[in-house]
Amino acid sequence: MAIQLNDTGSLVKKWQQFLKLQGFLNADPDGNFGPNTRDATKAFQKFYGIQQTGIAGSLTLGKAASLGFNPDNEPPQPHINSDQKMMQWIKDNLGGIIKNTITNSMYTEDWLAGICARETGFLFTRYANQGLPFSQICTLMKGDYGKRPGDAAKQYHGFGFWQIDIASFPTFVNSGKWTDANATAQMAVSVLNGKVNYLEQKGWKANLSEASWERAVTAAYNCGEGNVNKALTRQLDVDSYTFAKDYSKEVFLYRSIYQNL
Repeated sequence: MAIQLNDTGSLVKKWQQFLKLQGFLNADPDGNFGPNTRDATKAFQKFYGIQQTGIAGSLTLGKAASLGFNPDNEPPQPHINSDQKMMQWIKDNLGGIIKNTITNSMYTEDWLAGICARETGFLFTRYANQGLPFSQICTLMKGDYGKRPGDAAKQYHGFGFWQIDIASFPTFVNSGKWTDANATAQMAVSVLNGKVNYLEQKGWKANLSEASWERAVTAAYNCGEGNVNKALTRQLDVDSYTFAKDYSKEVFLYRSIYQNL
């Protein structure tokens, strides 16, 4: 596809609108590719180091597309389309927050990142692929929508990147602090500490390998420490009462990916 001198139509008008928004065309878009549009196209090409033909060919339109030119209004291709890219997004946007939060704790950056991926990876990926900024994504991290026993109607139950539960921590959630990634990361560590203290009191830290202990704590973040204690007492896998029975396994998969970024 190319747009050039003497072409007319809606595509030309959209190209003119793009050039005007970019500051290269001073005239009003009219759908007629005349000398002004040719010169504006050359100016665009010069600015971006493209051969100055005055014809909007594949190289020129490709550069324009990277700047948002989308004449067919096609949905943008998702840039987060793999687990590795999802974990890279966490590292780029939340890595510093996690590092600060886990200082002087037993947790590692990849551990908190893995839980985040398991809790809200599907959510932030959707919004990041829509081009929303991080600050806005923070305000959209609501999940676990449904009606639990005692609820008057369907509602969200998990809030923030680490899905802090409103039933267990209503003061935190209702304060709105869950929209602050720093505050939510700190709350997630506090929640994990509660799981650790309970399971230590039950003697499981001394009786499990390091990996099994971390899996037990991770599983407890999802299904509760009481259920993990019950699973271990019955000599079942720690994920036996987690959602889909694979919570800690999946978190550990994400941890491995994060470690290799």
